[in-house]
Amino acid sequence: MTDKKYYVLKESGTYSNALEAYGLAELILGLTHEKAKISIIDKGIYYELDVKDMELSEIRYFDLFPYLKKKDDKEVIEKGIKNYIDLEEEKERKNRYNDYLKKINEEKKKAKSLPDAKSILAELDKKIKNYEDKPIKELDVITGINQFKALDMYKKAYFNLYDNKDSFQNIIDVVLRLYSDTTNNIEEAKAIISDLKKKRKIKNIEKVNSLQLYNPSMVKGAHPQKSNDITPKSVDGFWLQECLKIAGSFTSMVIKPVQIAKQKWDNKVYVFDVNNLDWDISKKIFNEFKKLLKGNTSIRLDINSVLLMAKELIQHREEYKSNRKFLNGYRPHDEIKGFYTVYFKNMGNANSPTNISFIELPLFIEINSDKEVKDWIEIIDEHLKIINNIRNSISDQDESGNIISLLKTYRQFLTTSDMDYFYNFIGQYSIFLMEQIAKKNYFTKPFSEKLMEVFLLKTDSKISEILQNQGFRNIAKAIRKSTISEQYAKSKGQQKYDIRYGLAQELLRKSAYKEDLIEFLSEFIVSYNQETAKMAEKDKGKVRATIKQQDLEDLVKLIDEYDNPSLIGKLLCAFGYSLDRKEKEDELAEDENNELDEING
Repeated sequence: MTDKKYYVLKESGTYSNALEAYGLAELILGLTHEKAKISIIDKGIYYELDVKDMELSEIRYFDLFPYLKKKDDKEVIEKGIKNYIDLEEEKERKNRYNDYLKKINEEKKKAKSLPDAKSILAELDKKIKNYEDKPIKELDVITGINQFKALDMYKKAYFNLYDNKDSFQNIIDVVLRLYSDTTNNIEEAKAIISDLKKKRKIKNIEKVNSLQLYNPSMVKGAHPQKSNDITPKSVDGFWLQECLKIAGSFTSMVIKPVQIAKQKWDNKVYVFDVNNLDWDISKKIFNEFKKLLKGNTSIRLDINSVLLMAKELIQHREEYKSNRKFLNGYRPHDEIKGFYTVYFKNMGNANSPTNISFIELPLFIEINSDKEVKDWIEIIDEHLKIINNIRNSISDQDESGNIISLLKTYRQFLTTSDMDYFYNFIGQYSIFLMEQIAKKNYFTKPFSEKLMEVFLLKTDSKISEILQNQGFRNIAKAIRKSTISEQYAKSKGQQKYDIRYGLAQELLRKSAYKEDLIEFLSEFIVSYNQETAKMAEKDKGKVRATIKQQDLEDLVKLIDEYDNPSLIGKLLCAFGYSLDRKEKEDELAEDENNELDEING
């Protein structure tokens, strides 16, 4: 058995070279009849493909990527093409599926008011899962090829290979030589191809420009001073590289429509960036991830992509599947670093890249025990649920006003692993949550107190003394009893105490200075205890616990020790606006938006 290494330089600063590396991996798998074992490792300035069992006994032609057939496309018949995707047929399949989703969504809306809503909704979800005529998983990519006016170049790349079936060996020799060292000498490869053409060992090679979808930074006009001046023009490319990028896109690219107005959409492209992972595992993870990624707004898609990928990486570990102990210090980031993203603005006659960025998987997700596996899955699930229900109505994913501020702050936390952003987010979210519950928008969910504690202790160990402080816990509980708990009680006709609207805003404002925070908490405690005492006189039954003087003294001591009143205030919001397990069970149940996304394009 032969082991080999191949290298793909990272020159573009975008997903272009990642696609190239993934396409090369697909080519090697095809050449070895799926027998080679390939690991892709990010070495900084290049990707290294570590190939085990690289046996090339006899090289025969195979399609590196499928042909795309338009209506009345005669070349399929004339050239005997067998491996093709019928664009018209797939469009009809997509329309049938969308019609089916609309029907199911209507049934879901009706079911929510029924006594057995939960079982009916579960049955409807099962119907979708078992629906047999779903669109192909590559539909977003082939739709993108059409939208980006790349079909002609795509076909040229395809026929450069297909028309040379009998001399496929010559082309493969050039490719493997090109990537056999870290120089990736493109000019040498072009010269060899030119020489093969002169000797008539290969034929019908057409020029293929750098396709915008695969090379967002190489398109002329992609970086003007004003975005509305963008007039993309083609840039010359090397067709062999373009072939690999096309092949790589089918196993690593997601194109999501982003709604900017009624019936008006831009596009956002995501390509994962392997850090160190076996290629066959990468593809399995990607296929699951792609099925789960939902949303049609830019920031929410960024957040969902990062959290979902982290979860999928954990769940695809052999240790997870077989209930074996995880290696200490396992981090999803070590396997997939994050996502290259490009936002393409719909300019009417073209799609132009207006934002090219990289979103990183969080460094703080680290597993050192079996229990932490379960903890992180639960934490990720809760964060996904909360983020996707930050909205003004159950069917609206609008990102404007305070919603965009909330989501941006959370995204900054997630992609920088800076806990200050999370504390800022939780302060803002406490205010938003109370506003939504007051409007009876119960799809907006509070955090779980227990998971909040687990999460914070994992990500910011320096606050453990605060969270264990009994005074802090009791005062946070009193805030909860005065706000979110009482609001839920009101919704069920069980309100006993005044609801302190605006408490979160005031708490955060007063937390700027130590003396102001202590004064505010002192006044809150006096008011809270007085109201509790009055209720005890009025209602001889069970009343909420009062706050002791010792609780305040304990918290004041913490405020002095940490000398960071803003942090204490935000943590009081984090726990004061979370619910404990019993309260979560009693929480008024209006399900979050569980409508199914239609497929656009």
